[in-house]
Amino acid sequence: MPQDEALLASWKHQLDQDAETLKMKGNLNLLQTVLGRSGMDCEGLETLRIKDQTLTNESAEKVVGWALSHHLILNPEAGSRSRLVLSCESIQYSVTILQAIQNESKSLKKSLKDVVAENEFEKRLLADVIPPSDIGVAFDDIGALENVKDTLKDLVMLPLQRPELFCKGQLTKPCKGILLFGPPGTGKTMLAKAVATEAGANFINISMSGITSKWFGEGEKYVKAVFSRASKVAPSVVFVAEHVGLEGISRGA
Repeated sequence: MPQDEALLASWKHQLDQDAETLKMKGNLNLLQTVLGRSGMDCEGLETLRIKDQTLTNESAEKVVGWALSHHLILNPEAGSRSRLVLSCESIQYSVTILQAIQNESKSLKKSLKDVVAENEFEKRLLADVIPPSDIGVAFDDIGALENVKDTLKDLVMLPLQRPELFCKGQLTKPCKGILLFGPPGTGKTMLAKAVATEAGANFINISMSGITSKWFGEGEKYVKAVFSRASKVAPSVVFVAEHVGLEGISRGA
């Protein structure tokens, strides 16, 4: 490592440039792979400079999908060609959308962390609050269970999305909880995550192993902190796994 300050600054600048170049090449190679896998191409793809983010396979597929929609809107006749060739403008447009979504997600995460924690129990929950953009599960990812999905949409999602419909009268009050029962592996957690994603609500997943404590009274304090935290980051969906263990806590409270 150079000792001279000027040489050190130049060396660091060169390292930054090399890292940026490698990132851009990796992004372009990934996009080219996804395009080829989808039977498409992009003229002048190598001229794009995607340096502000590192694409994953999932995000690259999203970029190509958005670019395809954008390209077909601008060029309706392009869909009749045997091999579709996207424009660089459509790819760049999609990258801009991805960047905006990621920035919004980062802003939401920051705002969640900025919520004041009243005690140590709420502080423990900071990492357990997942914004809807990061959950990664939607109803389309869950096979079958259509009746259950419809029930959850009516009983949980509708009150979250249209609270004004449930503010008058006792008969229209939203339900305070839903019991999902069944053996392990039947999709209970995925259903809860999908509800939060589709409703645009934060997701809090807690289990009995995280609530129970050898110290008398701490379990009750933790449960109280869960719902206190959920109200502060509302709208939110709280999913309690292995809820049977809560009976002992509720009896002792």
